[in-house]
Amino acid sequence: MTTKQRVATALLGALAWIIIDQATKAMFKQILTPGEVVSLLSGSLLVLPTYNHGAFLSLGAGMSDATRNIVFIYGVLAILVGLFVWLLRSPRLGRTEVIAAACILGGGLSNLFDRCVYDGRVFDFLNIGIGQLRTGVFNVADIGIMLGVALILFRGVKRGPTLPGASTA
Repeated sequence: MTTKQRVATALLGALAWIIIDQATKAMFKQILTPGEVVSLLSGSLLVLPTYNHGAFLSLGAGMSDATRNIVFIYGVLAILVGLFVWLLRSPRLGRTEVIAAACILGGGLSNLFDRCVYDGRVFDFLNIGIGQLRTGVFNVADIGIMLGVALILFRGVKRGPTLPGASTA
């Protein structure tokens, strides 16, 4: 893939994640009231609107506002910029890595948008599980981020380690 193809693919993919995430958030904000819980699929999927000050699974929610803003706004922005630079400067990236970058960029930017609009909070509404074994509350952007990370890890495992000086053909 050329640089132009990589960037176009990643930006279109990221835009798709942003649109889907923001649309689902808007829909559930509209149809659910705070504190309401909707049980679907015999309780395996719960829809419960909440604003999360932390990150994945409320990690960091107990930090001070200033620290949380530094980490979850500026830190995330730095990671996303780094990911975009990797996308620009790595001519040997395959489709899997480009799609992974699109997933992470889209999910990260959508949650970053929430933090900027909702006083440092992200709107979450999904919870899955069986019985007492449940996830934390998350959103579609989180799915994109986790999918992107999984694709990068899968691709790394599939390729295997390389030794210094070894051919990467």
